[in-house]
Amino acid sequence: MKKFIATVCLALATATAAHAFVGATDANENRRKSEVTSFKATEEMNANMVTLKMAQSAIAKQDDKSDNMILSPYNVYTNMAMVGSGAIGKTHDEFSAALFQNADIAKEAAPRLKELNETILKANKGHVDLLTANGIWVNKKAATLSEGFTSDSKTNFGAEISNEDFADASVVGKINTWASENTKGLITKVIQQLNPDDAIVLASALYFKGKWVMPFDKQLTEEKTFTADGGAKFTTPMMHQEYDHVGDIRALSNEAYEAVSLTYGTEDAAPMRLILLRPNDAKVSARDWLATQGDMLMPVWLNDPQYADARGMVELPHLDIKQHHDLVPVLQDMGIKEAFTGNADFRHMVDVKSRALFISSVSHDIVFKTDEEGSEAAAVTTATMAGSAAPMDPPKTVNIKFDRSFVFALQDVQTGTVLFIGAVNKPNEKMTAK
Repeated sequence: MKKFIATVCLALATATAAHAFVGATDANENRRKSEVTSFKATEEMNANMVTLKMAQSAIAKQDDKSDNMILSPYNVYTNMAMVGSGAIGKTHDEFSAALFQNADIAKEAAPRLKELNETILKANKGHVDLLTANGIWVNKKAATLSEGFTSDSKTNFGAEISNEDFADASVVGKINTWASENTKGLITKVIQQLNPDDAIVLASALYFKGKWVMPFDKQLTEEKTFTADGGAKFTTPMMHQEYDHVGDIRALSNEAYEAVSLTYGTEDAAPMRLILLRPNDAKVSARDWLATQGDMLMPVWLNDPQYADARGMVELPHLDIKQHHDLVPVLQDMGIKEAFTGNADFRHMVDVKSRALFISSVSHDIVFKTDEEGSEAAAVTTATMAGSAAPMDPPKTVNIKFDRSFVFALQDVQTGTVLFIGAVNKPNEKMTAK
């Protein structure tokens, strides 16, 4: 079997906060009891369902349960949709079930995903820096893409396709340069080397950089305590912000958790928001709580109209998180199994003269940074294939501190699509034990 490499660049956004705010209750008690919203069955809803399932699987498969868990399922979703469009038979059916629920939905998935991506990019253009890109490198001595897959990749994913001789060491540099350019230098190396059996490299990039609508004052940043799961205490730089007017932030609270959203962009247009959520029970770790959300159709905390305009105070640490994940167990847990075996069928991807392909590994590296001005994030995943309205009741005051493990999600406001999600237990490398 020949092999090809599918590379995904991901961006991870995360933050931790300690704050007190006003106007943070649900608008309806029934909505508290039912964590399912009335979102219509659109592509963004499907993408968010995959996001929660992938986060659940990633948490379960992660070896170090004390670590952060951050990833961008949206970008993996995009890349796997491109890879899966080259599969047929049972292999294709497994991609369809894992990513799109069933084969019927999968038939229109690529153009719908293209429309969703274009909608998100258009809504954020000029307000934050958001970049997506796809590239395909083909080892001309090992494989030839089929005309159908070539057309689909260009039309639905805007993929740039390049035929190369993988025996030439410069090809590795070309792919790494592409990754660096499309993550603005945050990720500079996604391929260490190419082996003789490598046939194709597919890459998807996602990059985000946004400035807070209300930047933090650097002079107010102080060393404060963050308590990790298990009770260990660390000292870390903590930023401080006062939101004096109702509506400067939005908030949500119920018997299970408290959440707040901070926006990126300008006062006139804030198309991206960062959701910060902390379980009310201090004994429940953020990662364990997030893992329970994988069985939800669509949780309330991802539905912007459920949030109420609020005012208050936020304390947010500098974040500088880097992670590496092996996604093979995660994807297998989600139901994509045959693609990793010799029975894999990717005959729609290559012409009849090319040899069969199967996926041998999938991994990704993640970087996320945040400071007083805003956030910047990127990550790279490499898959190798071988051979709102405010509540009617008067607002109440809520006191909350994100000074222990918490859940986050970076979400496009217009579509509700979650681009990045995770659970944080180690905000940054500057932390020192107390």
